Order: sequence, then structure tokens, then C-alpha cells
Amino acid sequence: MHKYFIYIFLFISLGCFSQGTQEADSLLNVIKTSNKLEDKARAHGKLALLNLLSDIQFAKKHLDSSFALYTNINNEKGIASSHLKLAVYYRLEGEYEKGLNHIKYSIDYAEKTKDTFNIANSLFQKAVLYSLKSDYNESLEVFYKILAIYEAMDNQGKVGLTLNSIGITYNDLQMYPEAINAYKKAVSIHEKMQDSVNLPNAYSNLALAYANQKQYDLALNFYRKARQIDINTNNEWGLGINSENIGVVLNEQEKYTDAIIYFNEAKRIFDANNFKTDLTRVYTNLGQVNFRLKNYIKSEFYLKEALKSKTNSKLVTKEIHNNLFELYKATNRYELALDHYEKFNVFKDSIFEEERIKNINELDKKYQTEKKDKEIATQQLEIQNKEAEIEKKQTLNIIAIGSAIFLLIAAILIVFIFKQRQKRIKEEVVSLKRQHQIKTLEALIEGEENERFRIARELHDGVNGDLSAIKYKLSSLLEMNNKIINEAITMIDDSCKQVRAISHDLVPPSLESFSLVEATEAYCSNLNEAYNNIDVNFQHLGEDINLSKKNEINIFRIIQELVSNSLKHAQAKAINVQISHRNNQIQITVEDDGVGFNANEVSAKGIGLGNVKSRVDYLNATLDLISNQSGTSYTIDIDTKQIDGN
Repeated sequence: MHKYFIYIFLFISLGCFSQGTQEADSLLNVIKTSNKLEDKARAHGKLALLNLLSDIQFAKKHLDSSFALYTNINNEKGIASSHLKLAVYYRLEGEYEKGLNHIKYSIDYAEKTKDTFNIANSLFQKAVLYSLKSDYNESLEVFYKILAIYEAMDNQGKVGLTLNSIGITYNDLQMYPEAINAYKKAVSIHEKMQDSVNLPNAYSNLALAYANQKQYDLALNFYRKARQIDINTNNEWGLGINSENIGVVLNEQEKYTDAIIYFNEAKRIFDANNFKTDLTRVYTNLGQVNFRLKNYIKSEFYLKEALKSKTNSKLVTKEIHNNLFELYKATNRYELALDHYEKFNVFKDSIFEEERIKNINELDKKYQTEKKDKEIATQQLEIQNKEAEIEKKQTLNIIAIGSAIFLLIAAILIVFIFKQRQKRIKEEVVSLKRQHQIKTLEALIEGEENERFRIARELHDGVNGDLSAIKYKLSSLLEMNNKIINEAITMIDDSCKQVRAISHDLVPPSLESFSLVEATEAYCSNLNEAYNNIDVNFQHLGEDINLSKKNEINIFRIIQELVSNSLKHAQAKAINVQISHRNNQIQITVEDDGVGFNANEVSAKGIGLGNVKSRVDYLNATLDLISNQSGTSYTIDIDTKQIDGN
């Protein structure tokens, strides 16, 4: 399970910021046009912050530019700020010693200028870096210093954040009661403040502590609380993380179908926002849960996608190779299984060696503890002296901060009102376009269904009636015992059967009389009787489906078209059709073990996905297609609350 670790400390140090393209464009314009080096340096720094989570290498280029410009004009404050941001960058890259080297400069400048707020922020990054290095005692020591500073300032928001971070450190030490105690204190503070930004962080980390003790119901309760706040505040990253965490807990409870729904939501969010590290992890989770459901085609696809991302985490890479080894072993592809087993062992040995070195370093640190204790005592005396000076300047700082906050709130309100107005206009345009598209699709689909009814009626009432009359007249000549007449009557009987079959295929009687699930089951059963060399299997999972007849017909036509494509083109031995329904989410899956096709050439002869895509659009649904030499898999996800006229 993933924790909010990076999220909390990134924003504590640097403040909340928008990832909007408008701000990025504005900053790029400053870099290109401004004649002031200080303005250029500041713009480079802000642009780096905007991209730290989405494109870290792009962010590094702008951090270097900002640092170089501040150094060129000898701006000490800017240089110290750049060191702080570089510490965050190296923390995200896993180069913790480099991060500690940079944070030292930031701390020195904050102490030199007696800037209490930046002293605490810089110490925060130092504590996080120690924690990531597994130097937990040093980390806790620094966190408690920060807690004392914020309590002296009576800054309850920062006190809550610090307690949350202390809880994370105890959790890493597997001291779960201590972790839960710290988290609950943080939750209490953020709930009183109605802090919708930091409260979900505390909920999520509290859930992780319970999950680590296998108290899954408590864990799910707090993850869902955090997720609901993320939904209310449009926090895409937090929503993705908490959806993934819920999926992990459900997977541990062997509720695999429910887990997939949450993993898919996390995948959609991470993919849309280009959160590459998170996307690697959720691909791995999707590979695992599909393997447990024996959906081997999907499992292989997601695990390969995870491997393509080339994550810096050896633990994640080791897990991916292990999962691929298990998959290929289960599907009797032993050469591939052996290859991934060997790679798994390489990463396993590498991680073991790193742990061995870390243990040696821990022993050395314990040897140096006594010396450090003396240094800490000296530092505490210095802090006490500085706190006396801090108290004298608090009044002036509060006035300055209050004025700045007032101006900032006024500016934010103006921008917010303007953006809301633009948003309403765009929504109205999109709504009108959507209504027009729905009416057009509805007319096309209704016309197609009417034509099907007309052709079926003509075949049944016209051609079938004529064939029956001819059969009757020929039967009257049977007394002549004419062999040719007997053969003609047999041929007419076969023609009548074919006409009835075509008529029923165009307008299945079961679809008019029964539900979507019953009609689909009857359709698959009829195909099994008609095709001796292909197994057509049907499975229904979850709750009953209650839709309008029009929407049921559209879903049935989609299934009919996809199964027909497999029968005609796939050369398959088995076709699996599955309908699942949980929590207003319908998922349709049609899979075959045929030869597959090039998914980029969907308009190729015999594929015929145009009609399917039109119906999917009409239902406000999404279509996911995976096809390779092992077979083809279609997945349609439908939100029943989004279906017009349901």
C-alpha cells in the first residue's frame, strides 16, 4: 500500500501550487521576454515546482537554471530557496545524501536570517531525508524539534502535519500503536480546523497503520473517508492514491472484482495526469489481480506495461519480474518463466546486499550516538536563545503575514470568479454538443432497429409463408413416391429453418420477453448448439441489471457484434462473454483465444467496430481493446448513472 509520504512533505516545504497550463505558459513567457534576471530565476523555480510530480527531469533543468541565475546576481535568498528545491528533487530521485547536502545550505541561511518558518520547513526536509535513509532515530529527533517550534508559534496546522509525519516514522519502525496515537492526534487537529487539504493525508496514513496490522475493515473506513474528501476537493493525485490503496486492501480480502474497479480508477487518474511512478505501481497491481482471476491476457499486458516504465525502485522491478515468472509458469511458457526468474534473483540479491550495507552503517551510527548527544545538547541551548529573539519579532511577522494573506485571498477570489464564468460557458457549449450527438445517435440506432424489425417481419411473414405453401403443394405429390420431390421438400424445410434463424438473429424473441442477462445467456447457448467446434461461454457476476429496453438492446447489439467478429475472423476455439454489475458500474467483457489483429487498424475488413463504437458513445461508456497473438479482449465499462433515459 502507498502512503502520502511524498505528498505531505513536498507541499509543506514549497506550499500548494497549481498545475494549470495557463500558469506554466505565463512563466515561460516571463523567461523569454523579461529583462530582469531575478524575475527569470523566480519563473524557472516556479516552473520546476509545477513539474516535480509529472516530469521530474524537465523540473531539474529549470531548477538548475534558477540556481545559476540567482548565483549570477548573488541573491542569497534565491540561492537558499534553490538549495531547498534541489533537496526535494534529489529526495524524489532517491539520492538522499545529495539532498542532505543541499538542505544544509537552506538551514544555514534560515538561521542566519532568523526566519523561524523557513527553519522549520528546511528541518522538515532533513527529517524526511533521514527517514527515507532508514535513519529513523535521527528523523524522529528532528521531527520533535519541529513540533516544539510550531507549538511555540501556536501554528496548529503545522503541528498536525508534524504529528502525521511522526506517525509515518513510527509506522516505518513497525511501532504501530505509537504511529496510530500520533495519527489520531493529527486527525483531531485537522478535523477541528476543517482542513480538507491535510485531513485526507492523516486519514490515509492511519488506514495504512491498520492495514499493516491486517485490520482491513478499519483501514477501508479511513481510506474511504480520505477518498471522499479528495473527490469533494478535486484532488486528482490523492483520489488516485486512495483508490489504489482501497484496491490493495480489497485484493488482500480476495475481493478481486471490486479491487479491479478501484485499480482502473487509479490508472485513469495517473495516466491522465502523467504520474509515471504511480502508474507503474498500479499496472503491477492490475497484473496481480487479473492473474488471480486467471485473466492471463490482461495480466501479461499490464505487467509488461509496468516493466516498460523502467522505475528506479528495485523493489518494484523485482516484484514485476516475480509476477511475470508466476504468469508464464502458470501458462506453460517455461522459457519466458525462467528468464524472469533469473532477473528476479538478480534484483533480490542486489536488495539483499544493500540491506547488509545498511545494517553495517546502522551499527556504526550507534557507535557515534554518544558524540551526537553532546552536539544535540549544544544545539538545544542555541535554539532556546534563538526562540527568545523569535518571540520579539512575532508581532511584526503576524502583521506582515496577515496583510499578505488578505491580498492573496483577494487576488485568488478575482481569478476564481473569472475562471468559474469561463467554465460555465464551456460547460454550456459541451452540453449543447452532447445533446446534438445523442439525438443523432439515437435516430441512427432507432432507424437500424426499425429496419431489423421490418426485415425480420418480411422474412417471417413473406418468404417463410411462401416456402410453407410450396412445401404443402409438393407434399400432395408425395403419393407418386418421387425421390426428387422428397429432396425438394427437405431443402424447403432447411430454408424455413434458416429464415427463422435469420429472423430471430435480427430480433431475438428473448430480448423482447426477458432481461439483458437472460437474452445474452440464450444467445450464447444457441451459438453453442449451432457451432460444434467453438465453445461460447457466458457468465454473470454481481447484482441484477435494471435498464430501459432501449439501453438493453444497445448493450445486446454490442455483445452480438463482438461475438460475431470473433466467430467470423478470430479462428478461436473458445469465446467468453461476461457481464458484471456492482455499485452502478456495469462491465461487459468479450474474450477469445484466436489469432488476434492489429488494434491500430480497427477499420480493416472484417473487424467492423464502427457500429460498436457508435453504441458505446450513445451509452456514455468506454471501450478498452487488447489484441495479440494470444487472443482478443474487449472491455466495455458503463456507468448506469450516466446513461441517458435510464
